Amino acid sequence: MVVFNTEYFSTLDRGYYTKEARDEAVSRGVSVDFPEPVEQVTSLTARDIGTSEADIGQGTPLQHIQAAIRQGAAKVEFTFFGTNKSGGQQHTPESVGKMERERIRELTKLNDIKFSTHASVGIQGASGMTREGFEEQARHQSLREINKAIEFAGEASTGGAVVFHTGEWMRPLTDIKGGNFKGFSDEEKTSAVMVVDKNTGDVVGIKRDQSVFEPVFHTAASLEKETGNKIVGRIDKNGNRVEPTDWVDIEGNAIKREWLLSSNTEQAEKLFNRVPVWNPDKTNFKVKERTYQDFVEESKYFKEKGVDITPEVLFVKTQYANQVLQAQGASLFHAQQYDEFKKNRDAMQKALDYIKKLEDSTPKEEQWRLLEQINPVSRQYLSQKYTNSEQKLPSEIIKQEIKEVTDRMRHIHESSAQADAQAQKALAQMNRVVTLEEYGTKKSAETIAEAGMNAMLQTQKHKKDLKEPIYISPESFMPQTYGSHPEEIRKIINTSRDRMTEMLKQKGYSQDEAKEMAKQHIKGTLDSGHFNMWRKYWQAMPGEDPEKAEKRFEKWYLDETEKLAKEGIIGHLHLTDNFGYDDEHVTPGQGNAPIKELLKRMEKAGVKDIIVERGGDNPTAMWDVLADFGSPVYALGPRFTMNRMRHGHFGYAAPANYIVGAYAPSNEWKLWSEVPLE
Repeated sequence: MVVFNTEYFSTLDRGYYTKEARDEAVSRGVSVDFPEPVEQVTSLTARDIGTSEADIGQGTPLQHIQAAIRQGAAKVEFTFFGTNKSGGQQHTPESVGKMERERIRELTKLNDIKFSTHASVGIQGASGMTREGFEEQARHQSLREINKAIEFAGEASTGGAVVFHTGEWMRPLTDIKGGNFKGFSDEEKTSAVMVVDKNTGDVVGIKRDQSVFEPVFHTAASLEKETGNKIVGRIDKNGNRVEPTDWVDIEGNAIKREWLLSSNTEQAEKLFNRVPVWNPDKTNFKVKERTYQDFVEESKYFKEKGVDITPEVLFVKTQYANQVLQAQGASLFHAQQYDEFKKNRDAMQKALDYIKKLEDSTPKEEQWRLLEQINPVSRQYLSQKYTNSEQKLPSEIIKQEIKEVTDRMRHIHESSAQADAQAQKALAQMNRVVTLEEYGTKKSAETIAEAGMNAMLQTQKHKKDLKEPIYISPESFMPQTYGSHPEEIRKIINTSRDRMTEMLKQKGYSQDEAKEMAKQHIKGTLDSGHFNMWRKYWQAMPGEDPEKAEKRFEKWYLDETEKLAKEGIIGHLHLTDNFGYDDEHVTPGQGNAPIKELLKRMEKAGVKDIIVERGGDNPTAMWDVLADFGSPVYALGPRFTMNRMRHGHFGYAAPANYIVGAYAPSNEWKLWSEVPLE
């Protein structure tokens, strides 16, 4: 049934009309049961909420942008898929030549639209993390791809975001501070954690269910009990007060546990004077098995002492310390043998000089007896090893023996030197161990800050053609990777801005000018769909039913994203949806992400740079969003809703593309521009 003179247009109209029209119909006695009008979620319009165009399927970037404009988009973001040299349908920013860039810019001007850029999706993070560890070549490759997009944006876009995915490195979800997440069953017991050598970028991985064995060392309390000598509480020769839990050397001097973490080489080397506990029953030194949980507890001990260290760093430092201990023990063993061999060699050299003088005056058949002239130990040894049947002169026998001893000494030289080198290497590595986050965020910040500098340069260079400054915009990515959690997003953006501020100060900018420029050219992108994927890792509280857990997750989702927006961390918003599992790019509002409430909060916080990222199956996603959210359309008459405009032509999903009857011009008639009449 069609009701005239109201805003009820057709049977497909689901209530997308104003309350005033409903009230008017009721006042006139219309007996139609009108449903309540759809809530107007936002006052943002198609001028504010744009659409994405991805580098998939047929067509050039220019053709994709033209298609979006013909659909009525006033804001478009183009996503590149190619990296390095483009191939096939996967373009790179560099594959778009000057002429096409000019055409894109002219197209945006003629149609008065905004156009932004998404750097290649092949970029997975800015830190340079690879399977082999952190590599500068990989970091610079990411920067290179981002710079391509920035320079393309300078010549083709209207400014705004140049987006790239974070995805810096993998890390266990259970380690996220203040989190309520778990990647899989027993993640907190079996997952791997990593540390980094801050000089080389090499990564060392540890499994939480891995255990290690190490010597048991005397503490001041245990050595005092064993020897009966007063150790605890006294001031040692180095001026340190000896605490009960301190390790000690053989003289009872304190070896502080925190020296394990010290970069002071002298303190670190004293660790290797610790006294191991002897096990008389087994005639060996005691060892104990230590698990990752032991290091968790020990890190708490250090925290109480004012030293902030993570369990994984403590774990690896301890293993390096044990390697040093082992290497120094091997070096000491070889050194002791060396002294003994040197004494024998010196004695044999003297014997050789003496025997040589006697050989010429001794009959040949009696020369072998000259061996009796040297010291008893050497005489006994040589007599057993050589007989007169070998017909060798004593000097030849001694020379051969000296050679053998010299060879052994040379072997000791090499073995001992190698052990000392291994000890120094392990000691140096021990002092260079840092957390993955500490090292990685510095590398990410370096890349983003350098990209921010280029964004500033391109903004200044193309200022007359831009509607807004170009800014580099790291996008929250998959929960499994660093850079997706709100605390991680915050840290990456703030650290990058701090680094860019320092770079600008070196170029003569004041502190305030530099901070403002860094804030202007580095802003994060929040992807609502990526953020919703935390849902599948959210853990219910003990006794909490699923519905309450879902509500608690949505509160976390909205509160955290709102904080990021209010702090100025977020400058760009990607609207996508899913059901909490994978990045399916369902039309926003058609999954279970709290999209409407998110948009309300983002608008209130001042985030108005919004792109609906459509998937392959939802080409009209932007219009569906505007319709579903009750977004207004301004016209000469009263305000319309987007859905009224879309469904106003007898229930069809689009306006008519032809006219019949007396209003239709002849098929032979054309506009002077030859543009089809629609």
